[in-house]
Amino acid sequence: MSSFSITATSQVTETEVKSARLGTRFGRMDLASQLALLAVEKLGVDFGDFSPDRVGIYLAAHGGSLSTDVAYWNGRDAVGGLSPTLFAYTLPSAAIGEIAIRHKLTGPNLCLVGGDETVLAEAEDLLRRGEADAVVCVCCDVISPDAAKLIQVPPAATAKAWLLQKSSEAGHL
Repeated sequence: MSSFSITATSQVTETEVKSARLGTRFGRMDLASQLALLAVEKLGVDFGDFSPDRVGIYLAAHGGSLSTDVAYWNGRDAVGGLSPTLFAYTLPSAAIGEIAIRHKLTGPNLCLVGGDETVLAEAEDLLRRGEADAVVCVCCDVISPDAAKLIQVPPAATAKAWLLQKSSEAGHL
């Protein structure tokens, strides 16, 4: 029976995004993608140690892309109209693409609406099936003040990341 271990963890908040410098793409990303990418950076993993097609990226987004969708929609009356740059982030899976581009990862990816348990269970299943050697797991909780008003929950802006790998030690998560 296979066993798995979490070999790196991180957590970030919106405050950390403001001082992050992760290249020219970073500044144009929506907040969810910025948080997800920064959480992965804080793992401190050298992805060059892995075959890029054997590293999966699994993301759970509590609010999907609702905050970005609301910001995009609110721009409809702005001079110049809706933002084509922001439009690219109106899918909850956009953060997966940003992580994959930055780290040149081409393995399986999956975007879920849910939390920590959901993304870790799905990643463990991917490893159990032998479809990857490691999975970058990210859980984003981004609810802007405008989106919070719509769905009547408190605003939030955090992300957590884990690297899940096959383990030679006994035991499970």
